[in-house]
Order: sequence, then structure tokens, then C-alpha cells
Amino acid sequence: MKGLLLKELYILKGFGKQYLLILAFLLIWAISTKSFSFIIIYVALIGSQIAMSTMAADEAVSFSRYALTMPIDRKMLIKTKYMLFLGTILGGTVVSVVLNLLFFMTSFGADNYFSWEGLAAVVCVFVVGNSISMPVMFKAGVEKARYVTIFTMLLMSGVFVAGIKLGGLESKLENYSGGGWYLLPIVVAVLSIVLSYFAAVKITKNKEW
Repeated sequence: MKGLLLKELYILKGFGKQYLLILAFLLIWAISTKSFSFIIIYVALIGSQIAMSTMAADEAVSFSRYALTMPIDRKMLIKTKYMLFLGTILGGTVVSVVLNLLFFMTSFGADNYFSWEGLAAVVCVFVVGNSISMPVMFKAGVEKARYVTIFTMLLMSGVFVAGIKLGGLESKLENYSGGGWYLLPIVVAVLSIVLSYFAAVKITKNKEW
């Protein structure tokens, strides 16, 4: 397990420079335009996508097939990806929270920061979207899984927007904004990851790696 995690971190190191350059550009753009919502969303999005990016690198060299010739089973391969996914989404969320606080404390960013409820909802959408697509990723590959991710997140976002426009969801959320309702997206996100892992293990039981 340790070796597999180190392999993931080495791949992540290769992506790191690209992500940091993009983040630096977006930070400059956000400060110049005094609009910070996109960069906060971007950091959380990148955190949710890293596991799938490393899987694409694995597919390019057929790593899973090679790994299974060693004392490694499919559950270990799957568990490693989910540990990476959990770590990077938590890391991305922490960075988003820090950026949100920094923008809130600045004179030019106080009116543009994310509400904590909104940030929790955004992260939940990313987590659920990737949790649904990760079993597909192990079964059918990264390319198909990316389409599932996009479709799922668009569907959830559409339902949320429709709820605000047609069902008065926004006013209902405002009524409960002081009651910590943002804990609900956290619970949903955790459950989606757990269910996703067991689904990935089950549907890959008879897969020919």
C-alpha cells in the first residue's frame, strides 16, 4: 500500500507545477477583477479530479495489469485511488476555505466571498459527481468516466438551480442558514465516497485487468 501511495504522489508531483502555474494566473486575475468565486471553485474542482488524472497516467502504461503480477490485489489498487481522492478533495477544500477567509478579510474581497453553505454545496457536487464516476473509471476507463462526471455534475447543478428558480429553495436555505444545514452536504459527500468504493470493488470483481 505504501508503495502504491508513493507512486500516486510521484505522479501528483508531475502535475503539481502545472496546477500551481494555473492557480497563480487565476489568483492574479481574481485580484485584478475583484472576483474570487471562480478561483475558489477551481481549487476544489482540481482536488476532486486528481485521482482520475493519475488513473489516466496508469492507463497509458497499463500499470494496473503490471501491478497485479506483484503481491497486490484489485482491492488494494482501488483503495489507493480512493485514499488519494479523499486526500486531494480534503486538501482542495482546505485551500478553498483559506482563500475564502483571506478574501473575506480584504477590503476589496469582502463582498465577493463564498458563503460557507455555498462552498459546502459546491464541494458536495464535485464529490458526488466523482464518486458516481469512479466505479465507471475502474470498469470502463477514464474517458467514459469523465463523461459520467460531467453529466452528473451538470444534472445536480441543474436540479439545484431549478429548485432555486422554481421551488423557492433559496429562501428556504436562508431561513436555515444559521442552523448549520451545511453539514448535510458533508454527510452526503462522505456517504457517496463510501458507497462508491464498495460499488467499485463489486463491479470489478470479474474484470480482466
